[in-house]
Amino acid sequence: MICMVMLLMMVTALPVFAIEEYYPTNGFQGRPTLNNLFNPTGYTLHEREFEIGIGPTAFGVTDQVQIETNILLWLLQVYNAGVKVSLIEDDNRAIAFGVGAAKLELPLEDDDDDGEFTSVSAYAVTTVRMSEHTMCHIGARYVDFNSDAHDEDDIDLDGSLSGSSIFAGLEHSLSNRTKFLADAGYDHTFDGYRFGGGVLFGWSKFRLKLGVSYFTAGDGFVWPNIGFRWRFWG
Repeated sequence: MICMVMLLMMVTALPVFAIEEYYPTNGFQGRPTLNNLFNPTGYTLHEREFEIGIGPTAFGVTDQVQIETNILLWLLQVYNAGVKVSLIEDDNRAIAFGVGAAKLELPLEDDDDDGEFTSVSAYAVTTVRMSEHTMCHIGARYVDFNSDAHDEDDIDLDGSLSGSSIFAGLEHSLSNRTKFLADAGYDHTFDGYRFGGGVLFGWSKFRLKLGVSYFTAGDGFVWPNIGFRWRFWG
């Protein structure tokens, strides 16, 4: 009789556990952040999980692989796609790498002229839990940019540019629905540093990020970081 009661309790509780696991409703619970302020983290989407914002969109093919693109760039005729792969992921650490490609075709001054611009990028990042509420993200990125243009005299205007950057970030949970974000990095190509800070708010399905960053290249400039995304299970 006791065994039957225990079995009944387990069967009754199972759907509750499943709902809590696949449809978390308490802020960031069960859903680690994919990007800190302006750099990626070591985590990926869960299988069948879907995230969409004003432009960036990602889908979890498996728990270790997510594919992504920016719809807004497609509307601007910049064809782009990327993939992020998780090598290690648990509550205390995560390691991932990603690759992406983009292509832009533009007519030049004359209708017979055209220009093609392509870029390929790759990055690796590791996330380590420093304390109960603080995560650290460290990574590096490599970008290769190429242009292939022809003018009215059929003169090639080819060029290429490649470079690397390193970055580090902190993610501190003020509560289960509010995180403080800080990022810093060095871009070797433009010989400039980038610093930034912001706040990330999280609800059941909605994320709101408000921040600002400063890039020292050239005369230096300030760049606002405002983003909002919906993240839910498919």
